[in-house]
Parts: sequence; C-alpha cells; structure tokens
Amino acid sequence: MIKHNALFRLSIGLLLTGVFGGIILDAIGFFPHTTAYILSIPIASNSTDFWLGWILSGMMITGLVTLFLSLRHHQGWTTFVCLMAVILTPYVF
Repeated sequence: MIKHNALFRLSIGLLLTGVFGGIILDAIGFFPHTTAYILSIPIASNSTDFWLGWILSGMMITGLVTLFLSLRHHQGWTTFVCLMAVILTPYVF
C-alpha cells in the first residue's frame, strides 16, 4: 500500500505538526479575533494576517500532497479521509 516509506513518514509528520500546532496556538490565544480560516487554521483577522497560520496551512497542504504521492493504492480515498480529519479535528478539541 505504501510506495515511498520516507515520503509517507514526512507527510504524517507534516500533517500532525500542522493540526496540533494550530490547536495549541489557538488555545493559547495566538490568533485573536480570527475571521478567516484555511483547513481549520486561523490565517487572518480584520486587522492583520497570521503568518504562522499561513505556514501551518502550507505544511498541512504539503502533507496532504505528499500523502497522495506516497501511496500506491487508494490514494484519493485516503487523502480525502485525512483531509476531513484535518478539518474536523480542531473542532473536537
């Protein structure tokens, strides 16, 4: 099922860093008065952009792309399930 083991590990690491980094930074109040989100990561408010939010979103998008490239079978379905998990996980915590 896994075509490239190192790429798969990289994708899981990027996804976990992006999801839990966003959850932790949002919990400590790093993103005040958020008005815009990408993949459940705050990226902007009315007064400013959150560059760390853009970086975390980029990490998660890169993780999803590398996950798709690292798998041999069921790439689309697995990437879709991980995308839904990335979007819904911050609302659970």
